[in-house]
Amino acid sequence: MRIGILTQPLSRNYGGILQNYALQQVLRKMGDEPYTFDLELYTWKDWFIITIKCIIKKIIGISCTLPESPSHRRNQEKILRKFVTKHITLASPRCKRPTPKQILKYKFQAIIVGSDQVWRPKYNYPIEKMFLDFTHGLDLKRIAYAASFGTSDWEYKEKQTKNCRVLAQKFDAISVREDSGIELCEKYLNVSATHVLDPTMLLTKDDYNKLIADIPISKENYLFAYILDEDENKISFITKIAREKRLTPIIIGADKELKDSDSIEKWLAYFRDAKFIVTDSFHGTVFCILFNIPFVVISNETRGGARILSILKMFSLENRLIKKLDDLNKISSSPINWDFVNNIHEQLREKSYNLLKSNLILQ
Repeated sequence: MRIGILTQPLSRNYGGILQNYALQQVLRKMGDEPYTFDLELYTWKDWFIITIKCIIKKIIGISCTLPESPSHRRNQEKILRKFVTKHITLASPRCKRPTPKQILKYKFQAIIVGSDQVWRPKYNYPIEKMFLDFTHGLDLKRIAYAASFGTSDWEYKEKQTKNCRVLAQKFDAISVREDSGIELCEKYLNVSATHVLDPTMLLTKDDYNKLIADIPISKENYLFAYILDEDENKISFITKIAREKRLTPIIIGADKELKDSDSIEKWLAYFRDAKFIVTDSFHGTVFCILFNIPFVVISNETRGGARILSILKMFSLENRLIKKLDDLNKISSSPINWDFVNNIHEQLREKSYNLLKSNLILQ
C-alpha cells in the first residue's frame, strides 16, 4: 500500500526526524511504501509578517524574539537533513500544506498523521490541515497514529474545534500518544481514540545501534544533558548532578547553532554511551528508556508536560520526573528496574504495532 505521512516539518528537531524515520521503517517492514509530505516551516512571506508583528510588539513594550530568516534556517537544516535525505522517502515538492494533486500523483491509498504534537494548534497553522482537510472527496484511508496534543489542556479556538470535530469524524482510526489525548478526543472531537507508543518506540535499541555502528563507543564517563529550554538554573542543576556522580557534563541545547558534526547519528551515540542523562525533552526521555540509561526528566510545561508524564506513567517511571530543581535526593536513591521496563516496552510495542497494521488493512 502506498501511504502518505503528515507530520511536523523535518527541520532541526532530532526527535521529530527520528519519529518519522521510525514510522517509515515500520511501514516498510509491513510491506507498505511510505512517503512523507515535506512541509515547509515558513516562507519569506511568513517571516516578513512575523517580523513586522514582533517589531510592533517591541515598540509597545512587549518582549519578542525576532525569527531567524528562512535562509539561515535552511542552512541549519542541511546538517540534520543529511539523515532525512539518506533514510526518509519524501513526497515532492516541498510545500506549506499537501494538495489533492500530490495525493493523486503518488496514488496514495492512505494518509497517516502523527506524532510529535501534530494536533497542537500553536505549532500547526492552520490546524485543520493536520486533520487532513485537503483530502476532501478523495477515496483513501485516514489514520491518526500516536497523534499528540502535547498538553492535557484544550488549546483550540471555537471555530477550530468545530472544524476539526467534523474532520476527525471522517478518520478510519485514531490513536494518540498521550493518555490525556483520549479524553480530549472524546470531549471535544466526539471520537474514540486508543493510547499507543510514539513511533520511535516501535523500533528496538538494536535498530538504532545499527545506525550508529560506525561511531566508536566513548570511553569517557560522562553525563549527557539534552535540554530544549536552557537557563542558568538548569545548567546549575546539571552541573551539581555531574559533580555528585563524578561525571563529565556534556550539555546540548536544542536551539544551539548546529555544526557539521552535529548529526542525528552523533546525537544517538550520546545516549548510547552516557552513564547518566538529564533532559526536559519528550524524545530525550524516549531514548533514555530505549538505551536503558539512568535518567531524570526536568518538567517542561511550556513544551507540553502531559506528553512526558504520560510516557513515564506507561513504564511506571513517574519518580524520574523532577519538578523542583533542588530535589536531588531521588536521583541517587532510586535505581531503575530495566528488566521490568523492557518487558512493558515489548508488550506495548507489539500492541501498538498490531493496531497500526490492522488499521491499514484495505476493506
